[in-house]
Amino acid sequence: MIRRPRGLAARLPAGTAITFAGLALLLSTASPPAWATGRDFLDETIVAEGLRARETGLELGSDARIDQDDRLQGWFACAVERGLTPRWVFEAVGLGLNRGQGLEAAGWRAESRYVFLEGDHAPVAAAVALEWEVETSAAKHLLYERVLIPRIVLSRAVGSLLATANAGLARQFDPVQRSAFAWAAGARWPDRGPVSAGLEITREPLDDATRLVPQVALDLPGETRIRMGGAFGLRGVYHFIARIVIEKELDL
Repeated sequence: MIRRPRGLAARLPAGTAITFAGLALLLSTASPPAWATGRDFLDETIVAEGLRARETGLELGSDARIDQDDRLQGWFACAVERGLTPRWVFEAVGLGLNRGQGLEAAGWRAESRYVFLEGDHAPVAAAVALEWEVETSAAKHLLYERVLIPRIVLSRAVGSLLATANAGLARQFDPVQRSAFAWAAGARWPDRGPVSAGLEITREPLDDATRLVPQVALDLPGETRIRMGGAFGLRGVYHFIARIVIEKELDL
């Protein structure tokens, strides 16, 4: 998105699993909020939908990534999203990784999204999104990598089936300047059921990576949601990525 410890036997710290289990328990037992978050797909294919004004959501995620040399690397993410208006959303993400030598800062990401066409009033919902991503030398390069990605997002619900597509131009500023067309698409059914299944495909041209991602989402009591699945690398550095994301709205 990378140097990893050799061998599938490379393990993440024992405390990591305990930490995430504790976080999951904390999130599922906290006071009930007004509305759940997490409408996007597991590999960040975007849905053209906003949040309520002043709604805040928290996401905690973890990856186990296996590269072409069968080396294992752990990635971790903590994200906070905020509904500035019902159509305008801002999200900030902090990234960490573990290559068997302890947790390191991997980078950060900021995204803003504006829904200019709602599906209730048009054949499709439409939004524009802008993402700025910075990855440290621990993640991939000897130097920092900085990438800006503007996107157009189109989503449509047909009965209980949701389909969405994203397209944009990924522009890298450091360590070298280059641009390439990025895209993603996904479908989910049933869209708002207690258990839903989905499939998405994403293309990251700057990394020459294409992933196919089957996934499931579980809505739990207390307006908590868990998304999990596996990304199969059709192209790129990683053969497989196992991912889980725990989401909850905060009553702020």
